[in-house]
Amino acid sequence: MEKQELRNIYLSFLMCETLQGSIRFLNVHIDYIMQVIMNHHNDRVASLALEEAKLINHMIFTKITHLKKLLEGVNYCSEYGRLNTIIDPTIIAILIRNIYETIAMFNLVYIQPKTNDEKLVLYNLWVHAGLSYRQRFKTLATTQENEEKCIEEEEIMIKLETEIKETELYKSLTDDNQKKIKEKLKKKDYKIRFDDKNNVVSLSWQEISNCLELKKNLIESLYTYCSLYAHPSNVSVFQFKDLFGEDSQAFEKLTVYNLKNAFALLSIFIADYIRLFPNVLKTFETLPIERQIILNCWNRLMRGDSKSINAAWKNLG
Repeated sequence: MEKQELRNIYLSFLMCETLQGSIRFLNVHIDYIMQVIMNHHNDRVASLALEEAKLINHMIFTKITHLKKLLEGVNYCSEYGRLNTIIDPTIIAILIRNIYETIAMFNLVYIQPKTNDEKLVLYNLWVHAGLSYRQRFKTLATTQENEEKCIEEEEIMIKLETEIKETELYKSLTDDNQKKIKEKLKKKDYKIRFDDKNNVVSLSWQEISNCLELKKNLIESLYTYCSLYAHPSNVSVFQFKDLFGEDSQAFEKLTVYNLKNAFALLSIFIADYIRLFPNVLKTFETLPIERQIILNCWNRLMRGDSKSINAAWKNLG
């Protein structure tokens, strides 16, 4: 392929100013992640934690295939009235918020930890938080099987907490930092990181974006933006009224904007997944060179050349 042709393809995907162009780009992501699933689902891994990491890739796949389905839009016709085909960008934003949380969790639990002890602490906190929330349904258990499951999971939670406290990392923490981990266990939360001095830093969903190694953090504001639509804020209501005027295609323009955010997140995830599972790079590099470049483009633009998946972008000249 000629260099100028490659550049044109790269720019057409990067800019993506139309809905059809955005759907085309989304299909590139869907095709690639399916290839990864088919080629690497049976790859042997060293732990249950890594086996679950592979399932997160499956989850991303189902989320973006549902996203594609939403882009078909909805319509309605009955004796009472008619709705022409529309896409609700507020629904798109809610799904992108969920994609952000999934990708942020993956980075926090699997990419950020620098030592085996950090990996254990983050993973155990994550599992403990999920099981803790499930314990809320304990009073609703109506069968012996469900009651036994609750008891079993309580025992698992105790084991997870014990494993955390038996690590050399935990033992080396100051009383204040140990207290922060105890608070996370109590509050059914896991969003922490360890700084260079082994201090425990608590994080919000927005603040996790600071862990993604971005040159300029635009993701934090993205999460806040998407959250406006995840909750019935007044902003989401007064913006909604301007989306679907008879002569307006505002909903389509906002949908395209939302999809650009999704592509940035997916590019970061694709890079992180290869970072965790280097063998997946083999599948990535079987793609046509233009697909390697466009799947990596947002990751490289937002993180810099040092975090690029490979050097395919150099073919742009």
